[in-house]
Amino acid sequence: MPKSLKLIGLCFILSGATGLIYEVLWARMLGLVFGATTLAVSTVLAAFMGGLALGSALAAKLAQRITKPLRTYGLIEIGIAVYALLVPFLFRWIDDVYALIWQQLHPGYFTFSLWRFVLSGLVLLVPTTLMGATLPVLAAAFVRSSDSNSVTKLYACNLAGAILGTLAAGFVLLPALGVHMTIAVAAVLNVIISIIAIGLQRQTKTRSEHPVNLENNLVNPVTSFWYFAALASGFVTISSQVSWTRTLTMIIGSSTYAFSIVVALFLIGLALGAWLVARKDRSARLRSAILKVEALTAVSLLLSLYVLNQIPALLINLGLRLHVSSWTGLLALQILSATLLILLPAVLMGMVMPLVLVWASSDRGSVHHRLHPHS
Repeated sequence: MPKSLKLIGLCFILSGATGLIYEVLWARMLGLVFGATTLAVSTVLAAFMGGLALGSALAAKLAQRITKPLRTYGLIEIGIAVYALLVPFLFRWIDDVYALIWQQLHPGYFTFSLWRFVLSGLVLLVPTTLMGATLPVLAAAFVRSSDSNSVTKLYACNLAGAILGTLAAGFVLLPALGVHMTIAVAAVLNVIISIIAIGLQRQTKTRSEHPVNLENNLVNPVTSFWYFAALASGFVTISSQVSWTRTLTMIIGSSTYAFSIVVALFLIGLALGAWLVARKDRSARLRSAILKVEALTAVSLLLSLYVLNQIPALLINLGLRLHVSSWTGLLALQILSATLLILLPAVLMGMVMPLVLVWASSDRGSVHHRLHPHS
């Protein structure tokens, strides 16, 4: 069903877009709660990564019982839409809880920040867990269509949508519509995705006699090296994004535009890295490739420290030389600064998880991994 597969891919592009629209929105909203960009970004990213991991794990265990994966995916998207509409009200409720905690317990700064982190993270854990369940559920639909490159294709679609969603949220939707209307637009997209998915399920024959057991594919004996590579890659990737967001805040500001620039460049780098890996011969030694990529990543991160120190002078000199006096000119300088700092390390980081997927698909057959359009 090639046409159906294309529609599923389109759904996952839109799904990736809505996920990053929500991330930009929630970072903006939590910035008002925390009063510190780093804490807000860390909370959103922790909730996103934790939710994606939890949702992926739960869905992998339940995948063998799912006889209608597209219908399940559609229902998940509806759940994301409903909960996303509730998030602003939940944040208001949490504000009241914060006030009560402060009045009753008088906690110190660290304890109070921990309370805010935990409560805000718990609110965001539900929708991000639902988002994390989408890839394994859709992978089940692709596996039943005998598409051997399903996970790679879904990853590419999701990443493309994530880039579009970040740019749309930061530069179009939020400035033009505001927070609440942007949430409504994203929720409508979720509902549209669900309608398409459920409609496709009705046109697809169910193979209940051959349930897809993604969990068994995942738990086959494997070398712990690849799990460690994935774990280390995720740690370095997300911690780098938080660090870059924090440091660039002191140079290009802490606006939604600046945050969107950082996230979009980060995702573009990951996409380029994945594309470069896809072009390579899969028969190459994967351990050797991982070693080279990680070594180059370490060098690029050290180089980024030098670049960071040069960015303020570069911004001033270019601004004076080019007589920049408009918002678009300043925005272009901000994008250039962030690109010099982020793009090369992000490209290298983007190569790691696709290499793990190459190992998984080459040596273990059909397997599922949930990847963050921002990992």
